[in-house]
Amino acid sequence: MQPQELLRIHKQNSITFYTYLDIDFAASKRKVTSTVKYLVYGWMAVRWIIGLLLIFSGFLYQSEADLYKVLWVLFWMVPPALTSPVLSVLWGGNLYPSALLSRTLSIVAPLALLATLKVANLPINVDSLIFFGIILILGLAIPGAIAQFWRDKSPVESNHHSKNWKFIGVLAVAFMALATGFQFTPATFLSDIFSSTDTARSLACLQQLAIATLVFLSMRAAATLTSVVTKGKLSKAEARDAYILLVNPNFFLWAALFIGVSATTSDVKYAVFWASLGFFCIPLIEQILFMNSFGNDILRETLRSSRVATEDIKKLFLQLDTDGSQSLDRAEITELLGLIEDMTTGERSSEEVRKYVTDYLFNILDSDKNGTVDLAELEEYVSTYGLVANLNVVSAAASPVGA
Repeated sequence: MQPQELLRIHKQNSITFYTYLDIDFAASKRKVTSTVKYLVYGWMAVRWIIGLLLIFSGFLYQSEADLYKVLWVLFWMVPPALTSPVLSVLWGGNLYPSALLSRTLSIVAPLALLATLKVANLPINVDSLIFFGIILILGLAIPGAIAQFWRDKSPVESNHHSKNWKFIGVLAVAFMALATGFQFTPATFLSDIFSSTDTARSLACLQQLAIATLVFLSMRAAATLTSVVTKGKLSKAEARDAYILLVNPNFFLWAALFIGVSATTSDVKYAVFWASLGFFCIPLIEQILFMNSFGNDILRETLRSSRVATEDIKKLFLQLDTDGSQSLDRAEITELLGLIEDMTTGERSSEEVRKYVTDYLFNILDSDKNGTVDLAELEEYVSTYGLVANLNVVSAAASPVGA
């Protein structure tokens, strides 16, 4: 086994272990609704039906030069990545659908893929899938079993460890991305892009970029459309998990097929390069978009609660402006939000929540960026948008105060 493969398995081991510490599989089945199951399994069935028709029709593949076309079709057919639960945690998903459904599909789909390649008699050595079997055993089964055993034996201790050290699993994804990118980047990449010495190779590079872009965008368009159609049938968290499972194919299972590809053309080399780049980079862009959307949702949600009049805001402002500077700093804005909560909901949110909202709100209110908020700035904002408080204290977590 190559050093890169050992490193990849080690990273997957860390990801799985820290993710599965948060999941009680025995109880989690009840937390995955039948709707999200039917949605994800249904879409995977559709992908497989279309893929099998394309592969066995003979329309897609006539010679080894067409092998890259088959590989892109197989990219649609592989199960969701084992890193799906990590994305669920980062993007505010439900976690349980991503963990359970990706686990089930990761066991079933490779077997179906093995049978398909055997029958299709393509120039792909199916023994290359043995490597993925090793990933499943060392990177999924063993760390998952250890995590579940520890969770059952010491739930409090394991949960404490998970909360403090979960970042290791996230960092493992980042290191895996770097190692994979290094391994699959063609040595001639820069010259093929900027100073072509081989026209055919450069054309293959750009062609595979176009195909990869089309595949990744098509996956996300279909998943987004599905989310719109099923709006109201899934919770927001479940819809996020369904999206993750539908746009996050298991790149490492797919890449394992390249070990057994007898045709080593530029088309095939650049197919795996652009696929790896998209697999690791596109989720980063989505992460930024989701986090911005989350921040905006928090502020919009606060508008559903009680408002504070401009006159009351002025009184609170003067009450906090003890030094007569006619301005408030961050700490005083935090206390202002606390006083607003006292007047509206009668119960204060946690210090952590108020600090988050203070940072977000302060950047908006401090229009002249002098590090303080004066009364004019505050009154102008309140008269235009209002200032509201929204705790929704139902559980230990509270929704913040916002504007």
